[in-house]
Order: sequence, then C-alpha cells, then structure tokens
Amino acid sequence: MPYFLNKQKKEKKKVNTSPTKSEVESAKEEGFDLGNNWNAYSKEARIHVYVKDMHSMVRFYNKILEFPVVRYWRYAEGDGTIINLGGNSLELFSKGKRNYYHKDFSGCASFSVRVRDVKKLHDKLSRKNIVIEDIVKNEWGDSSFSLRDPEGNRICFFTPDVSAEKYYKVKKS
Repeated sequence: MPYFLNKQKKEKKKVNTSPTKSEVESAKEEGFDLGNNWNAYSKEARIHVYVKDMHSMVRFYNKILEFPVVRYWRYAEGDGTIINLGGNSLELFSKGKRNYYHKDFSGCASFSVRVRDVKKLHDKLSRKNIVIEDIVKNEWGDSSFSLRDPEGNRICFFTPDVSAEKYYKVKKS
C-alpha cells in the first residue's frame, strides 16, 4: 500500500465533531437532521467508473498512483477491476452484459482522497510523467491538488491544514 494511505500505527484520540445545539436547531429549520450519534450502516464506499480502455486505466491507478488492485475479472461480456483507495474502493468497469451494458452511464467522475501529506505526494507525483495541478490552500481548511486519469476523471488529493475538530465541524454555507 502506498505510504500516503497507510493508517497511523499510534492510537488516535477521538475527535468531537458533533454539532452544537444551535447547529442542530438551524438544520431542523432547513429540514434535515444533524443528530449527535449517527451510525453509518455502510462500512465501505465504492466509486464506479465506466472506462473505455481498461488496461491504461488499471496501469495508471496501479503503477503511476500506486493504488493496489484488490480484485479483477476479465470476461467477453465485460471486464472489471477493484482498486483500494485506502479503505474504500474504486471499481473500473468496461461496458458489457456483466457490467450494466443496458444503462446510459456517461460523463466523467470526480473524487477526492485524503492523504497524510499532500505536499510530499505532490512532490512524488511531480517526478512522474503525468500532468498535475499546483497545490492550492483552500479557504475551507485544506490544501489540495488535482490530476486527471487517462479518461479525464478528476482525482483530488487533500490534507486538512486545521485540526480535525475544526475541519469536520458542520458549517452553514
């Protein structure tokens, strides 16, 4: 697994990101719930991307970005590859009978990956033969940069610049 996705070995202190009473009331006025104890029923998120050239896409994610391939299948009716994004998965599908060939999925995907040190990763990827954007310091409290995979999907890598309590605090925009 790439160094920037490794989980820290030391024990993490619990971060309080619970909304305040006024934030809960404000959200109720908007028609949604900001409960203090939300228990996700899901344990993993999978991003599905439908690709034209499976070989170049797998090579990019596995060899260039160094994300490990977890599983793959190759059939005449459609190929697939699952790539580990640090606990969540990116699923690359070619269109075929096994992979929702009857659906009209189109357009590019965009997703973000939190990394331990965005500057170190930017330096590392800058030495590879790919085009990446400069690092930007975002007003919401992180630094990030983006790149595009061979089929135009945007990948943003980011690291919070503020404490987790501040970064993950609910804000009314």
